[in-house]
Amino acid sequence: MISNYNAIKEFSVATSTFDTSSAIWLVIFLYKEHNTDYCHSPPGNIFHLKFNSEMLVRCGTENMVREWYSINTNRTEINDVARWSLEKGIIKIVSNSLYKRRHNLHGLIMKAVVVKDSLFVNVKKNGELDGIYGEIFKELSVNLNFSFDIVSEVNEHGRWNPITKTWSGAIAELYYGRADISLSEFSMTNARLNAVDFTLPILNSKDCLFFKNPKIFAIKWSSYFLTFNHSVWIAMFGVLILTSILLIFLKRKNGTNRKIRHSLSDNFLEIWGIFCQQGIAESSDRFSLRIAYFSVFFLTTVISAAYSAALISFLTTISHVLPFDSLESFVQDGTYQLAVFRGTAYYDKFANSQDLLAKKLMKLMLEENKLPLTPLEGFTSICKNQKLAIFTFDEVVKSIDPKIPCNVVRVETGHINNIAIILSKHNPFTGVINFQLQKFFENGMVNRLKNSPFNKKSNDMVKHQPVPLIGVISLFIFIQISIIITHELNPQDFIRKRPKI
Repeated sequence: MISNYNAIKEFSVATSTFDTSSAIWLVIFLYKEHNTDYCHSPPGNIFHLKFNSEMLVRCGTENMVREWYSINTNRTEINDVARWSLEKGIIKIVSNSLYKRRHNLHGLIMKAVVVKDSLFVNVKKNGELDGIYGEIFKELSVNLNFSFDIVSEVNEHGRWNPITKTWSGAIAELYYGRADISLSEFSMTNARLNAVDFTLPILNSKDCLFFKNPKIFAIKWSSYFLTFNHSVWIAMFGVLILTSILLIFLKRKNGTNRKIRHSLSDNFLEIWGIFCQQGIAESSDRFSLRIAYFSVFFLTTVISAAYSAALISFLTTISHVLPFDSLESFVQDGTYQLAVFRGTAYYDKFANSQDLLAKKLMKLMLEENKLPLTPLEGFTSICKNQKLAIFTFDEVVKSIDPKIPCNVVRVETGHINNIAIILSKHNPFTGVINFQLQKFFENGMVNRLKNSPFNKKSNDMVKHQPVPLIGVISLFIFIQISIIITHELNPQDFIRKRPKI
């Protein structure tokens, strides 16, 4: 209750050291000054309000309730929100959503810091932003009516130094008040949450170990059996046996007097010959037998075509024999060195952790001054060093894949990386930016940007590789064994040599 000028001064002094956005206020002015109308036209920002402050103000006995807030420190914004009367109570005249009402920042200029060689933001010579995050920043500035003033460019995203108790890189610019927002992508960590504000995650990506293709391939002995699943193999052998039995009855009706066991072996060899794309030595005049043989021929043709297609698919898919398949096996292998991008959260992830696995990984880590600064530098280094692996999220590779000078493989570590925008701690505009980002998610704009050409660039083309000799060597071995067996044990020889009964 503001009853006199002294009450105004006291409340102004109290709010100068108090975060007005941490409470919800109802202020009723009962005081009227002849020279200055503090209720309708407050000078400057007398109550030290912020953009996210929630203060309702009523002037004397007026039935209009207004909200006060401030975009900058020198002006108070006033909007009508409700009518308040004894007869009808409170009648709202605006939206319930705070940031639906406060969606205009009236040309506010935010001080921004940029990380050089950022993956998802590119600042052109004319100052225009490009890249996934660059497009998002442009949409935010248009929808909320604000702009950026780039006050500094740094080489690192920033990490916490436990020895000097200081932050480095872009986070230091925000932490020490030299900037309001960073125009780059940042991984969310507990340590960083204590220093800066994060928006909603824009990207969710898997953390992986990347290293140069070791060029070790496995002989695919099982590929010839994996082309069909168990049920198909069982059905094939079932058809082979049942057809052999069925032919016994058909041939006996045709007048044959051979013993059942001899007829079964003859039929089995005939059907097996059909499955192996062989012809039949003798044919029958009976239409029923012709239908049976034709059906088997047709079935084996379809099966052979399907088998050939599946087998080619298996043989042309190169199987890499990786030296490790997890962080634990990477440590056990011990022959690789580990690298992360300098000045990122990944170094803190291992350097400041008390986890036993993290300590073991730090023993394999390159010296900090030898760590790569940019993604391209990092992947170029693992192409030059066969025994170096880099730990980062997989969206990095998607962004620079055409520029990587060698083929790299990845091993998933089971960690998920949430990547967002950062602002200075307790920034009053974090809420409205999150509100607008949520609208971008709902209308599909963020997903469209993720799939846009500047993300994939020329990586849409599939890179085909020739099949190495070792990939099909097992096929040559099987063919050689088949030739030897058929030369030594020809089923037709058994048929010719068998005495007639």
